[in-house]
Amino acid sequence: MTRLFALAGVLLLVAGCGGSKAPQPPVAAVTTADSSDREAQAKAEGLELKQYDLNRDGQPDVFKFYRLEPDPKNPGNQLERLVRKELDINHDGRIDIIDFYDDKQRLIEERADLDFDGRIDATAFYKDGALHRREIDVNYDGKADVTKYYDEGKLARIESDRSGDGTIDTWEYFINGELDRIGTDTDMDGIADSWERKREARPDEEPEASADAAAKPAE
Repeated sequence: MTRLFALAGVLLLVAGCGGSKAPQPPVAAVTTADSSDREAQAKAEGLELKQYDLNRDGQPDVFKFYRLEPDPKNPGNQLERLVRKELDINHDGRIDIIDFYDDKQRLIEERADLDFDGRIDATAFYKDGALHRREIDVNYDGKADVTKYYDEGKLARIESDRSGDGTIDTWEYFINGELDRIGTDTDMDGIADSWERKREARPDEEPEASADAAAKPAE
């Protein structure tokens, strides 16, 4: 549920940027939430499928794919290991979120269709169960325009291509989740030319460290 709230915030970002839905190059498509398709897909991948109808309309909304593995503690028995989960969160018959899990059933990647148009708009990557990076396609051209980086699950940096030319031109750095400074590339050479400080140093911070942070170039 927490991730759904986070995705809602990303959706507001995408809507606020006013991207146009003119014809675009092909991008990763979100498949329909068809039960028979999912059963065939699971069989082809050697997985077990479990389906759930959350809004009780007779159509599954959640598809969970499991790999059956021997239970080392109970010979002859099998354990279910969650491999992938697909969700139709607005019940329109199309998959909106696809989650992938590692061998320890920890989330490692999440793909989302933020505006429910049938195409992937954002992909989040996780390390050891914590959010590490989120890539967002704001202008619907199939390429990430905004990339958010996280440190131990906390937002640390945002890199944006605001001009739409395919090159990062804006860097935003955060300290303890608070925006610290913004770097801008004004001559489009891929390097920040100016920095704007957004946060006053706190009394308990080292002055030298704070000054270094303000001048730190994009990494």
